[in-house]
Amino acid sequence: MISPFFADLFLWLMYMMLAATLLVTAYSVWHGMRTRRRGDDIVNRVPAGRIGWCVLIGLLVCLVVTFLLGSSKPVMTNGQPFTSVFWLKATDMFIFTSILLIVGCFVSVFVSRFRS
Repeated sequence: MISPFFADLFLWLMYMMLAATLLVTAYSVWHGMRTRRRGDDIVNRVPAGRIGWCVLIGLLVCLVVTFLLGSSKPVMTNGQPFTSVFWLKATDMFIFTSILLIVGCFVSVFVSRFRS
């Protein structure tokens, strides 16, 4: 089977973008931890530190639950069955988690818009 002409170029571009994203994320976490003071947990009477931890724990729980609920049924890819249970479940996990996060964003915008 012949691969597309620019497939290697796009794969390397994707790898470079992933590396850049991971580096920027790591720098952002490092910078945030370095410049954060102990009293910054409550901002304008809002427990920002507690909200941050709840969001992180909620995301991890969502990832684990959607991974466990993901399908391991083989799919046909380029005329061949793909049977890797881990990657099938991981794909479903990312799809379902993305859908849940998008729906959650719309719900939060709707609730905050019409809240008195």
